[in-house]
Amino acid sequence: MGAIPKEIASSEFFGHKKGSFTGATEDKIGHFEAANGGTLFLDEVGNLTYENQIQLLRALQERKVKPVGSNTEINVDIRLITATNEDLLNAVEKGTFREDLYHRLNEFSIKIPNLKERNNDLILYADFFLEKANKQLNKSVIGFSKSVLNIFLDYAWPGNLRELSNVIKRATLLTQTELIDTNVLPSELTQSKETAQSNASFSTKENEKTLIINALKEANNNKTNAAKLLNITRKTLYNKIKEYDIN
Repeated sequence: MGAIPKEIASSEFFGHKKGSFTGATEDKIGHFEAANGGTLFLDEVGNLTYENQIQLLRALQERKVKPVGSNTEINVDIRLITATNEDLLNAVEKGTFREDLYHRLNEFSIKIPNLKERNNDLILYADFFLEKANKQLNKSVIGFSKSVLNIFLDYAWPGNLRELSNVIKRATLLTQTELIDTNVLPSELTQSKETAQSNASFSTKENEKTLIINALKEANNNKTNAAKLLNITRKTLYNKIKEYDIN
């Protein structure tokens, strides 16, 4: 939420009144009020602006929220669960995250190791995501080659489970065999660290074209759905179709 304007973030948390800011065309109930009496989960809390941190701390301390543009406070009683990829202790030391909010949120914490540190779990997750991709794409891929499994175990997985899921879904769409092999993996997995490009989306130009063709077939030539399968924008898909002269 770091790039979201503070008024919008406040609106998501606490709601707003019609006309309180540009785009506020009607009253809105915030997540705190909607979760009153229950549990609220806030993801990536480490990305909050300093002002939003103050607002969150106040809401937790006073058990009250005030919608943007309103003078009326609303009592709330919630259980709050938060998650973040940020090192909040380091952020506190750098002054980018409030220490009082950190301690307020850290009454009970669970550190989940990243995917690279859970090699045994990684293969289980890979099988799960393959089964899921088969159902979504109406495919019958039965597993991974030994080379692919070795690559999976060696790769750092900076994007953790989300990256693993996307890699497997894309490979499932691209493969024409019963086993997913290295030729359908993104280049960042198969290249050395010195030559890998962190934002590379496909392993080769040929694979990229094949992947797009397969996605279009799977989506019955619906460009919007094909773009979703590929995790790219519709505009990017149109540009690729033009680039590769795909009919």
